[in-house]
Amino acid sequence: MKQKYYLTTAIAYVNASPHIGFALELLYSDVMARYQRLLGNDVRFLTGTDEHGQKILKSAKENNQSVEAFVNEKSAIYANLADQWNISNDDFIRTTEDRHMKSAQEFWRKSLANGDIYKKSYTGLYCVGCESFKLETDLVDGKCPDHNKAPEEFSEENYFFKLSKYQQAIEDLFEKNPDFVYPEHRFKEMKNILKNVLEDVSISRVKDKLPWGIPVPDDDAQVMYVWFDALTNYVTALGWGSQDDMLFKKYWPANTHVIGKEINRFHSLLWPAMLMSAGVELPKQIAVHGWITVDGQKMSKSIGNVIDPLELVQKYPIEAVRYFLMREILFDNDGDFSYNKFNERYQADLANGLGNLTNRITVMIEKYCDSVIPETTEINNEVVAFAERIYADYTDAMNMWRFDRALEHVWKFISYCDQMISEKQPWAMMKNGKETDVYNMLHHLAESLRHIAVMIWPIMPETSEKLTTQLGLHTSTELAKPLSELQNWVQLTVGNKIAKPEQLFPRLS
Repeated sequence: MKQKYYLTTAIAYVNASPHIGFALELLYSDVMARYQRLLGNDVRFLTGTDEHGQKILKSAKENNQSVEAFVNEKSAIYANLADQWNISNDDFIRTTEDRHMKSAQEFWRKSLANGDIYKKSYTGLYCVGCESFKLETDLVDGKCPDHNKAPEEFSEENYFFKLSKYQQAIEDLFEKNPDFVYPEHRFKEMKNILKNVLEDVSISRVKDKLPWGIPVPDDDAQVMYVWFDALTNYVTALGWGSQDDMLFKKYWPANTHVIGKEINRFHSLLWPAMLMSAGVELPKQIAVHGWITVDGQKMSKSIGNVIDPLELVQKYPIEAVRYFLMREILFDNDGDFSYNKFNERYQADLANGLGNLTNRITVMIEKYCDSVIPETTEINNEVVAFAERIYADYTDAMNMWRFDRALEHVWKFISYCDQMISEKQPWAMMKNGKETDVYNMLHHLAESLRHIAVMIWPIMPETSEKLTTQLGLHTSTELAKPLSELQNWVQLTVGNKIAKPEQLFPRLS
């Protein structure tokens, strides 16, 4: 029986068009989802859009649109981003959908029935950019550090969630599950916050001031505040709180929520407390990635270094973009994008690396073996052992979200194959009448190329499929097999008629 694996991204806030940071989060999640499928697991991969809140209402007015038209337009752009980046999500949740709104209200009712929601008047500092209240200690020189703006003083009567009630329970969670937040330094950040007393949080707004939101059950004068609305998408998308909850029963708890570091606190502290309050099992892990800079600088419209992820994949091949980001931007820390580094990686790793190796192998099979992959009279145990070591390092890295290291190991295999060709010089061997040795070598090189195709599939699926097809295999059947079977050194390619050699990574214009 297949093991289930439920993976989510944060839902994108649609007050503006997509930025490269969210595209990176989609890509991290997609690579893990594809890797889990490669392991043979039953994967459910969710992404979507967060469509309520003050910023969205403000942005719609600034664009002279109704808020409904505005969110429909923006959500469609985010769905298109997932398509253009070849993201393999199984579902796309919108918080304006009935399935979400009704289940979110049911979540509220469960928490209310548990005595965890109450109403009170409140005055505090509110950052519109973060859609959250700030303490004086959260500010730097009186400003929100994430948005560099002073928060607004805010006073009204709202509903509050008793986060303070769950202080001890969350402390116990962190003590018993040191892997609950990954990587370790993000876990430590949350543990340090827990040293202070958790304060109850506002979870509604007055409808007169914010008419755009999910109505609070049994109180038409209030709408749900964005976090208590948005966080529940992870269960509402599975049908929690509705009669059609088969997906929830099958896939929950989530194996991983993939999020950016700026919303770690909400996912690692508030979300578990909300789930405890509603009587829902907790997710297994919060995986927190860093931010992306451009040429060493934070992205800024004033600097003019903002990268549009949709424009990026119009300018460059998506497979190259996916490779570069996963090779260059480490999951567990901030990373930098530059066009110079992109071009260098493209030329060295893709065109002169994988592309050149593929061309060398297929051209020789075409020339020396009449385009048919030869049998071998003797398995080269040294090559097999090297491949096994690469697989072990590769899987260790993939399991730890270190896609950069996984690719580093694959490229060691590529270099190993290139070195084999350069050292043994099969063209000279043919001249000296050593055809059998050349056939043995080309057999092992073709099989090595198949293994390379398998390992790059989560990151570069189109390239993987091209390689598999070029080796005369059917991608729909071969790449559907689990990694435990694919990584065996077998003669899958023997006797196959290879496709005409093609240039995988042509020169960039």
